[in-house]
Amino acid sequence: MAVIDTNVFIYAILEDSEFHREARRILSSLKKWIVPSIVIYELWWFLRFEGFSSDKIELAISSILNSPRSRIIGDNGKFTRRALEFVREVSPKRFNDMIILAVAEEHGSLVSYDIRLRQKAKELNIKILPEVPSQL
Repeated sequence: MAVIDTNVFIYAILEDSEFHREARRILSSLKKWIVPSIVIYELWWFLRFEGFSSDKIELAISSILNSPRSRIIGDNGKFTRRALEFVREVSPKRFNDMIILAVAEEHGSLVSYDIRLRQKAKELNIKILPEVPSQL
């Protein structure tokens, strides 16, 4: 079980991505995906920006929402409050990532290819996957 960052789903979807195979392998190896709701929003906006059709976006998002592996985590303010604490130490531009980090802090593990997010997770002793990304 691990918190999944948006970029992992992006790489799993984009077949020409350098991390495509690895992201798919990691996702398939996990019994449970902890998916902060903000990840769903970020993924929707990314796919929209990249020109994916509404049907393909809906299929991608629905496949995550309907997967028996997925546990979607909403925010009743708890993770937002923690993200506000984190953002004091990093750029306010990283607020979305700090919400994901707050969820990972509670659950103890994170899957991400974001170097800065991985570093912050490491500082908090959060288990990080992939342990050594193939292309970072």
